[in-house]
Amino acid sequence: MLVFFIHGVNTTKSSYAQALIKNIEKELSKNQYETKANFYSSFWGNLFNNKKQQTVSYIEEDFKLACTKHQEYEWLHDDIYRYRKRRSQFINNFLGDFLIYQNPERGKAIRKTILEQFNLFIKDHYDQKQIHFIAHSLGSLILWDILFSDTLSEDDPAFSFREQLKQLDIASITTLGSPLLFLKQMWDIDFSSINLLLNEVNTKNKFRWINVIHSSDLIAYPLKAAIKDEIGSKIFFCDQYVWQDANGTEKALNTVGKSDLAMVVGAEDAHSSYFYDNLDGAIAARLITYNLIGKTDKLSDRCVTPR
Repeated sequence: MLVFFIHGVNTTKSSYAQALIKNIEKELSKNQYETKANFYSSFWGNLFNNKKQQTVSYIEEDFKLACTKHQEYEWLHDDIYRYRKRRSQFINNFLGDFLIYQNPERGKAIRKTILEQFNLFIKDHYDQKQIHFIAHSLGSLILWDILFSDTLSEDDPAFSFREQLKQLDIASITTLGSPLLFLKQMWDIDFSSINLLLNEVNTKNKFRWINVIHSSDLIAYPLKAAIKDEIGSKIFFCDQYVWQDANGTEKALNTVGKSDLAMVVGAEDAHSSYFYDNLDGAIAARLITYNLIGKTDKLSDRCVTPR
């Protein structure tokens, strides 16, 4: 079994999936799954960092210019452009990565990097044919483009990726914290493209896709109603919810009725929680494991995981 990860925004280390992989291995052992599972965490987060830093430096330059022009308000300079630190973090951690990928040439470069890593992975495990994909956040759009998009140029690395898949058995994908619902609206994504690929590649069993949503993750949304009329009978699809508080502060604020503030303080942790070495990460690992080994009965029975 080959398991290939594609990360999303705000990922700066190639070890991002280490805790989740450890939890998946524990779940595989609990389920007495004896086939060796090989994992690869693809990494593109170091590409185009200069572009994000350049944007922040432009903002800082303009901020300093405004302060220079209004020295009479020196004690109020921080009010000219509020929340500078948090804004810079938002650009570096979230918005920057998303916008970088939307640029056609930079998006192609990211897909090329992932293809190169994928080729190394399958070369190292040439005797393994069953492949599974796990994608987080923006990574779910990258995975969609690599596997299914019909809007890419003819020389895009995605097509080489699909050629490689013809030699493998593509068994499942798991999306974590995915914004595909809104990206479907933005780009008019037609999910029936999945059916076309599945007609060209090997699928020994029904292809499985689960979409995992932390209940406090503002980036993640269910997909079934939006795509059920577009995907074919060869696909098992379900949404799964990780029904936890993202952190203690969110829980405390909800307890005292401060739900709007709770939403804000829980959102960032919730979006990364699938990879944490805590109860959230353990639940995500359990759901992924059911998908990897084909326990669709466990996934069909419930869509909300017990606390």
